[in-house]
Amino acid sequence: MPLSALMNPDQLGATAADGGLRRRSGWRREQIIWVFQVVFWLAVGATLCGFSVALRPDEPPPWGAIGLRVVTGFTVTSLIDMLFRLPALRGLPRAQRWPLLVIVAILGMAMTLATAMLLLREGPMIQPTGTALAPFAPRLVATLMWCAIYLGIDLLDDIHKSEMQFFEAAAAAAAAENRAIQAESLARQHELRQLQEQMNPHFLFNALNAVAASKNDPAAVEQVTQDLSEYLRFALREASTLEPLSRELHALEKYLAVQQKRFGDNLDCRMSADRAAHHVLVPPMLIQPLLENALHYGAQTSRMPLKVNVRASVKDDWLEVVVANSGRWVPPETTRSPGTGIRSLRRRLELLVDTSATVEPHFEPDIDGGWVRIVVRMAATLKRSPPVEQTIPPT
Repeated sequence: MPLSALMNPDQLGATAADGGLRRRSGWRREQIIWVFQVVFWLAVGATLCGFSVALRPDEPPPWGAIGLRVVTGFTVTSLIDMLFRLPALRGLPRAQRWPLLVIVAILGMAMTLATAMLLLREGPMIQPTGTALAPFAPRLVATLMWCAIYLGIDLLDDIHKSEMQFFEAAAAAAAAENRAIQAESLARQHELRQLQEQMNPHFLFNALNAVAASKNDPAAVEQVTQDLSEYLRFALREASTLEPLSRELHALEKYLAVQQKRFGDNLDCRMSADRAAHHVLVPPMLIQPLLENALHYGAQTSRMPLKVNVRASVKDDWLEVVVANSGRWVPPETTRSPGTGIRSLRRRLELLVDTSATVEPHFEPDIDGGWVRIVVRMAATLKRSPPVEQTIPPT
């Protein structure tokens, strides 16, 4: 899969900009070198002309000799630049590349001087000392000046390339991190869908049992069907990642109305929640799987009527939800273990809230024939305040 398929438009724009900067960087270096070459050798020509006029004011400047020196100097140094832009030489360490460039430049200058003197039988244009080294000295000075400026440009170019490599490495690391985050997000979405799908079939099975239990009472069947449809509208909708607990509390009233038809007088269920708890943002279906376990396993292990209590409250910026039922704790080894719902809820809290969220079961065998309590604690993120006690009437 190409990298562009995993990157958002902003990242693609940044990558394109980086590529344009790299191309522009190479183009600018070449332009700087060419401007430097033209300006430097024109300055050398102007300097030679000035010296010639100053030393021999009665004679016209030797335009031919000056032009030849400027052209040959420009040509040789251009060839040296092309040579040292080859990958084999460009890849050398700076401690090797720079001395080699100076040596090549001096040798090139010496060869052009020797060739010019041989072919043109050139006499010394500026020879105040009358020595044979007079033609060599100004060329050596010009060559060393050219090398110093050229190496300065080369150093700036190396620094710029180092900065570009740093930014490219940072961009590559950011792109890799973005791909990892996207992969993790997709994995979490897939896992959450699987966890959500584990809950719906259980409820539908129990709801159909409730409808079947009311088959001899058409009005009861109609009411159960209406309550069931309203709860399914909540359970099967496209839920947000986090939503106010009040949405589920309202839907659980319909859920318990269905279950009340199923159990009749054998169910005594109470729900209470303070107002602050209503506004805490929680994962969808936080209470329903625990309440379903309480009804399913409580009906198997409790004396009738089955008692179920649901309480939600906010204390010290923590939401605490307690789902308790009369009966005994069913070990996780059974075929349809209550541990499945607890494990799924614990995993969803870890993915959507924080690892500090807990889901803890407690069995109290000595209280009123035995009670099982599941306590959920998580940091309370309020959609809006104020904490005034509100009690939901029992169904």
